[in-house]
Amino acid sequence: MMKVSILVPVYGVERYIEQCARTLFGQTYDDIEYVFVDDCTPDNSVAVIRQVLAEYPHREQQVHIVRHDHNRGLGAARKTALESATGDFVLNVDSDDYLAMDAVEKLVACQQQTDADIVSGNYSSHFEDGTIIYHREQHLNKDISLKLMLVQHTLLPHIWARLIRKTMYTEHGIASVEGINMAEDMALTPRLIHAANKMAYVDDSVYFYRDDSSASTFANYLSTKHVLSYVKANETLWQYFSANDPKQDFLFALEVGMLNVYYQALAVGIDKQQIEASLSYKPQTFFFKYLQGLLAHQQTLPLLRFAYLTVKWCYKKLLLLSDKLQALF
Repeated sequence: MMKVSILVPVYGVERYIEQCARTLFGQTYDDIEYVFVDDCTPDNSVAVIRQVLAEYPHREQQVHIVRHDHNRGLGAARKTALESATGDFVLNVDSDDYLAMDAVEKLVACQQQTDADIVSGNYSSHFEDGTIIYHREQHLNKDISLKLMLVQHTLLPHIWARLIRKTMYTEHGIASVEGINMAEDMALTPRLIHAANKMAYVDDSVYFYRDDSSASTFANYLSTKHVLSYVKANETLWQYFSANDPKQDFLFALEVGMLNVYYQALAVGIDKQQIEASLSYKPQTFFFKYLQGLLAHQQTLPLLRFAYLTVKWCYKKLLLLSDKLQALF
């Protein structure tokens, strides 16, 4: 059987971790390694994991709990988990979320049928009032999926709900970046998709995302601290594609996304000089050089937002049309 490592960062999730752990240890698939990274959680999250594990004695030898010597953040926790993993494939799970009981079995079955490097499943948003909203992952051409991620707020770059061949990380020098704790998925998933030879999809909901959890990554999205992390995530992408996209196939999509980076940073009061100190990006194509004046001032924010939304909408329509034409021919 193919060995799967489930990677779980743990911090401040005492309220949610029991349900998460039960769905992990109760998986219908057998050959699983569980790597929990205790990022110096201030509550009893790890004790709860151990209590639940006691009810699944057949899983005890498969569980590793790694503890940081000080709190290092989500990016570092994901990196530590990957470095500790010994499986052929990895599956990231946030500790306030949970899996369908047959999630790993379905993802592995699809991988074995397709030999894909990344297998993505559908997911459901779970709200505190019990409401569950189902989301279907779009089955698109790999390059088109990547471009839609890079333009931002179009195709989510979540790292969870994806079974990923571990060599996609190790052979391409890809890892989570310590210090990127907001939008760490944005810094990671597009690079992995670019490195992958083939993607496949499971058309079932395998993952439940707790949408209004207090532990949710996006709970404080518009704080200056989190937006600076988001800027750093986009700098990571810019550096990667500058080095690994010699034909500049993804340059336009990246530059569309950078319009949103500037907008989000300016909107929380970060000035242009501070943004540029964090980014090596400079507009590359004539169109974005023309728009450069919108990237400078608070006064141009409405125009910058309008430009981003308009360009993104038009580009998205072209990409989706291209995907349909490729499917026909």
